[in-house]
Amino acid sequence: MSATETAIASAEAHSAHNYHPLPVVVASAEGAWMTDVEGRRYLDLLAGYSALNFGHGNPRL
Repeated sequence: MSATETAIASAEAHSAHNYHPLPVVVASAEGAWMTDVEGRRYLDLLAGYSALNFGHGNPRL
């Protein structure tokens, strides 16, 4: 089982199911970019919560 599959299985077992998440497990994020547990990079275009306004890991916050 890949790192992504393992993390998703854990989240499904222990999380609230109030929305259908994307099959991506974020390991780190900075600014508008996220990196998953497999090392792939994504431009965060989901406009979620405070990351929309401030980016991920803003040093001023």
